[in-house]
This record gives sequence, C-alpha cells and structure tokens, in this order.
Amino acid sequence: QVLQKFPEVLEGAPGLFLVLVRRYQRSLRTLKGAPLSHLLLDPGAGHLYVGGVDHLYQLTSDLEVMSHVRTGPHLDSPDCLPPIIPQDCHSATPTHNHNKLLLLEAGQGAEPGSLIVCGSLFQGICDKRSLSNISQLIYQTSNPVDTQYVAANDPRVSTVAVVITSKSKQEGGGAGGVLRLMLVGRGYTSKGPGDIPPITTRRLFPVVAPRRAFSQEEELGKLVVGSYSEYNNHFVKAVAHGDHVYFLFSRRDVWHKKEYRTYASRLCVSDRSFYSYVEAPLLCHGGYNLAQGAWLGNHSGKPALFVVMAAGQASTPVATSRSALCVYGMAELDAMLQKAQEVCGSRLHTGILSLTSLPIGPQDSLSEYPCGGEHTPNPIASSVPLEATPTVTSTTQLTAVTTATEAGHTIAFLGDREGRLHKVLVRSDWSGHLYGSLTVDDDCLLSVPQLSKVPVSSCERHTDCQTCLSASDPYCGWCVLEGRCSRKHQCQRHLQPNHWLWSFEPTNQCVTVQSLQPSNQSREEQTQVTLSVIQLPMLTEVESLSCVFGLLPPQPAVVMGTSITCQSPAPELLPSMPTGSGDRVPVSSKFNHPFLLLN
Repeated sequence: QVLQKFPEVLEGAPGLFLVLVRRYQRSLRTLKGAPLSHLLLDPGAGHLYVGGVDHLYQLTSDLEVMSHVRTGPHLDSPDCLPPIIPQDCHSATPTHNHNKLLLLEAGQGAEPGSLIVCGSLFQGICDKRSLSNISQLIYQTSNPVDTQYVAANDPRVSTVAVVITSKSKQEGGGAGGVLRLMLVGRGYTSKGPGDIPPITTRRLFPVVAPRRAFSQEEELGKLVVGSYSEYNNHFVKAVAHGDHVYFLFSRRDVWHKKEYRTYASRLCVSDRSFYSYVEAPLLCHGGYNLAQGAWLGNHSGKPALFVVMAAGQASTPVATSRSALCVYGMAELDAMLQKAQEVCGSRLHTGILSLTSLPIGPQDSLSEYPCGGEHTPNPIASSVPLEATPTVTSTTQLTAVTTATEAGHTIAFLGDREGRLHKVLVRSDWSGHLYGSLTVDDDCLLSVPQLSKVPVSSCERHTDCQTCLSASDPYCGWCVLEGRCSRKHQCQRHLQPNHWLWSFEPTNQCVTVQSLQPSNQSREEQTQVTLSVIQLPMLTEVESLSCVFGLLPPQPAVVMGTSITCQSPAPELLPSMPTGSGDRVPVSSKFNHPFLLLN
C-alpha cells in the first residue's frame, strides 16, 4: 500500500529509488535507463512515474509496468538549435536523452491533468503526457522558439522546477482567472543559448496564441549582475510554500572568499517580474557546505527544510563522503530573508549585498510592497547565513532525504551513495537518533536502474511486549489490552495512560508484577491472590479483567488501583503432582487477550 499523505519516494544512490510503504512488504523492479533521475507519485491514482536515460516508465503501486516510452537517443548537438537538420548541423550525433524534469500538472475544469517531461535533448524542451497513459502526448514542443528552451542541455548540469497556480487580473477578461506557471531553476551551460537566466517562469495555462506552452514569461527584474557564467548555480530543490517559492542551490561566493556555499532563495508566487527575489546562505556547522538533497517537511508541527549536506573538497564543488543532515525552520528562514529586505531597504548594508543600482524606496516600502516593485531594491542577497547544527552526521555521502510525522514525532529517511537507507528520529531540540539502517540492494553500486519498495516499519513482526519495546522503532509500541505490537493510531485506546507503550521511550516497560501476595500457599486451601502491577492500564466501570490459572477456565478479577485480586482455584481442579514435591501454576490476567503472565 503506497502511502498517500506521506513523502513516500526517496531518490537515493545513482540508479536507485525507494518507495516507502507502511505495511511489511518489499519488492524490487529493474528498469532500463541507467541512471534513473526522477521518481514521481500521482497521489490520486497511486501511479508511479520514473524518468531515466532514454526511458520513461509508468508503474502501479505494486511496481508493475503500465506503460513504457523511449525518449532517445536522437540526432542532436548542444551547439545547434532544433529542429536538427544534419546538413545544417554537422556536429549532430545520436545523443542520449537524460530526463531533467518530471512534474505533475493538475487539471483545470474539463482540462485533464498532465505529466510534464523535460529532457536534455533539443536544448531542454518539454512535453506534456497523459497521466493515465504516458504513451499519449497531450502537447509536444515541435519547432520550438528560443523562449521554449527550458532544461539544461548538459546531463551534468542540474535543473529543478515547481508548478504553481495563482490568480491574475490579466487572465480571464479582467475578472481574474487561473494562471498556472512553472518556475524553473537551471545551471549555466557553456553551449547552446547563453542568455537563459538561472531562474525563469514558464507558461503552462492558459496558452492562447501567439503564446506557446513552456514559453518564458518576461521577467522585468534581473537575477544576475554581470556574466551568467558567474552564477553557475547547482540547483538541488524547488518547493512552493505558502505565498512563496523557494530554490535551494549551491554556488561559488562571487563576492567574498570565493568558497562554495549553499543558498536558499525566495520569490513571491504572485511576482512575475522577480522584484521580490531575495537569497541568503545556509550554514551547516562542521564544514558541510554543499547541498545534496532536500525535503520540505514538518518538525514539531512547524514547516522545516531538511537538507543533506556534504563537505566540499577544498574550494571546489566536488562533494566528499563526509556529510550531515541539517534542519532549518521555515519561519526562521523567512525571518532571515525579511531582515535582508528590511536592512537593504533602510540603507543599512551591514552584512547585506544589494545587487542593484536602482534607487531605494522609502523605509515603509516592504510593508506596502511585500513582493517588491520596480522602485524597490532588487535582487537582494544577504551574506548573513541561517545557521544549523547537524542533526546527524555520516562518513558516507548522503544524497537524499524525505520525512514523515508519526504520532507527533519526526522521522527522517536518508539515502546514501552506497545504496543504504538510514532511519533517524529527529528530536524536538533538532538533534537526531539513528535507529536503523538497511542495504536496499547491493547492485546499486553498479548503477543498475532499480526501483525498490521497502517498509518504513514492521511492528506486526514483534509478537510479544518485550521484543516490541526492545525494537526501539518510533513507529511501534505495545498495545497492552490488545496484546499486539502496533502503530499508535492502530491501538484503540492509545490516548489513555498505559494502554499504548511507545517502543522508543526508554522508561517504558511491559506490564509486570511488582509483588504477589501470598507468594505461596497450600494447594488444599482456596484464598485471595493479589498481584501488584506496574503499568496497569485503566478500565471503564463496565469493563473487567479475568484471571486464568494454567489451563483452567477464566474467572473474574477485582481491580483496585494497580492491584488485581483473584480467587485461587479449587483443590480438585489443580493438576495432580507427586507426593512431597512442590508445584507451580502459571497465572495470567486477560482482557480480550492475555497481557500479563506470571509463572
């Protein structure tokens, strides 16, 4: 069962992808197209989409192939503009098509949704395909114009994007209509069109002639000062949150020490001119300066950006094996970016670089124009970093991260370069506890293109309280009266004290007998046996417990606080034993299932 409201896909080592599931099941699908680059889930239909080199797949949640499309190789050259005509492009050769973008576009009214697919061929053009059958093209970019080149044409240069929907007075006859755009971040490429900014806006809907789908909107604000080559951003992630879009990337600091740093930038969703652009560095203490992967999740009920960082090799963008997970609160990031805007707008430039020669407006411009304007400073880049202490560190390069919230606890799943999955409980103070690691597949080091489905937990495998609690799995706990290891919400009375014992709480212990009165007695006498119990769960007034002696039928028990009192069996019901020898009869207490046993 693929999770619907859980970040269930994790891009791990090259060619390896994970689908995280709740139930204990595991499967593996080997695909063509090494290395795989993108994995996408349609939460409505449960279908999975996988993009790699020259291949695009649509699969069921059980990893069965529904549709398969070959996207390359084709005759192409990064030096030539499409369409490629061999007589005009002498450098054209059969070239592999690397999948650069794979995104869902929601439908509007009668218009169906689509799968956006962008590759490295033909200067990074994009198509739209049917979500129900990817072999069906909804829109194909043929004979593209120069405003339709979207993704980087170099397989080594990253491209990220996010689809946003906003209202626009210019659409829909002035009454306001839906405007669907794709914001794209791409690194610099030395071949092909050289005038594409690091971040662009692409039109998705509506598209009315003479506009074309994926055509670049006119951004009046500029995101670079000087040569584009100085802004060779290595983009890692693009996310939409609230009224903003955020980009995460690493780049050489062109203003100070020339070292590579990781940055987070922000734009207003409604700002089609990029006047609201502001960026700030992210500092992960310990020298982890290069972002490798990121996920927008929640921690302690608040949005947070989870970033896996690697230490760079000297002053280069080459990542070493030394890496860490750092977590940044979105509220703290927004406050840092707003501070940069305020300082720049008030002409107090301590620690701030205003990359503009435009006149600065009045100090109240930010409150009046929170998304900027042509009269406000733009773009704004802060040199003051948002700092974080590593939640967890690794000696193997971490490459991917996703998170889940289970019973109020944040759990991070980390993928590394060697094909291992690491499970980390993120505590409320942002520190982490690595509680499990597993090798998903040994072949991933050979870049065999594989899609693996692995469980996030397996509570049901623990059949008794002791093994359940000793598992130290934050997904699991012992459901006392039901006598099973389960997730919290699966235990009917989990909200009541001592009914669900969390596996990850070290002070929790199974329901145990602290004392027994009397500890022994003559088998010829019937008496009251009282058990003093630790962690005894409370019952309602109309409920009761039973005592079971050995294999004898259960009899009613009296519960007073943390004590259980039972009537010992009649002598004639006890099993016979040799003369002069002692005997033991196990006693258990049960509700619907035995939950307390004493030999």
